[in-house]
Amino acid sequence: MDTCYLIDLMQGDPGAEEITRRYNPLRTTAVSSAEFLFGAKKSGKKKACDISEKFLRFFPVLPFDAESAVIYAEIAHTLSGNGRHISTFDELIAAIALRHDEPLVTRDRHFSVIDGLEILSY
Repeated sequence: MDTCYLIDLMQGDPGAEEITRRYNPLRTTAVSSAEFLFGAKKSGKKKACDISEKFLRFFPVLPFDAESAVIYAEIAHTLSGNGRHISTFDELIAAIALRHDEPLVTRDRHFSVIDGLEILSY
């Protein structure tokens, strides 16, 4: 699951909730988890941080490992070479999804520039 999906699900977005019903269980990535928790910390609200940490416990977290690094390097090289670079965090998230042969749940359309990445949109 991409970071935007985690945020939308936590906020009760109907599209995100429907994906959860249809594709449960879902997993997220270490990078999405970090972005999600950073957003909570940035809010400056301890309650938001506590709730966000508890929320993430419901989802298995896929790690960024050596194989993910190889995939990331290929994604970043390809996208920068053809002028279609997206954020480094999103490239890392995509690499983890590809490494674990998982679709990526997101509403962010820019992931479509990554060859071989299956996207579940909502």
